[in-house]
Amino acid sequence: MKNIICFFLFFVISFSYSQPNEGEIVRFEFVKVEKGDIEEFEIFMTDFVGKVASKAVENGKLENWILRRVNQSSQYNSQFSHMIIWVVPKNTPTWAETWDATYPGLSADSRSWAWSKGQELYETVYNARCTYITGFNHTGDKVNNIATFNLIKANNINAYSEFEKNMKKTLEKHAPSLKGWHVLSRNGSVTRSENAWNFLTIDTFESMADANKVWWSEIPQKINESNIKKYGSASDLRVIQHRVVTRLLFDAKNGKFEN
Repeated sequence: MKNIICFFLFFVISFSYSQPNEGEIVRFEFVKVEKGDIEEFEIFMTDFVGKVASKAVENGKLENWILRRVNQSSQYNSQFSHMIIWVVPKNTPTWAETWDATYPGLSADSRSWAWSKGQELYETVYNARCTYITGFNHTGDKVNNIATFNLIKANNINAYSEFEKNMKKTLEKHAPSLKGWHVLSRNGSVTRSENAWNFLTIDTFESMADANKVWWSEIPQKINESNIKKYGSASDLRVIQHRVVTRLLFDAKNGKFEN
């Protein structure tokens, strides 16, 4: 199987998470790859699918497409090994046009064959469509290497959304280890389930050393006390169901990341 994919990639080559806006839809695909297939899966995604995603960004079909590997030492990983993040604008060209532009020397049947072989390497555990609420990125269009995803169950959706909006200024100014921070709400009726998460926050860092810091302790105590008095305590508004640390493998704006 590995030789088939590698041969196909050689054949193809021979022929041939920046920050979203408020209200933009972001799709998170949580996938499971068996340990013995991880290397081949990552080659398939970065060297084959990644080229199509980069073309889609160039043509305005995607804002970005990001592939991340879950750090297996994370406390929780919910049975998935990788995350694929799709930042999609409202009006897009067709995917057929994007595939044709990326691999003009290949027939639709050849592309379909390669895609089917790649799909054998992983299982999609579930998808989650989310709406971007607020956030910041100190590194511009750069997608940071390390990202911690907090899958959250909020008791009161409106109250928690307002709490996070109000916290943005504090985190942006007073948490220097954070290179980026983002909040999204999950869409769909699944969020009504008692055990389903309904919010997602993302903390991004340049290095694992920064991610391992107790970064929230960087915020001055007086500011923390003032925020609690004004907006309440986060622990009273939500429960973090899963916390997953990831490393960047690929983003369609900047290409492959050696990690």
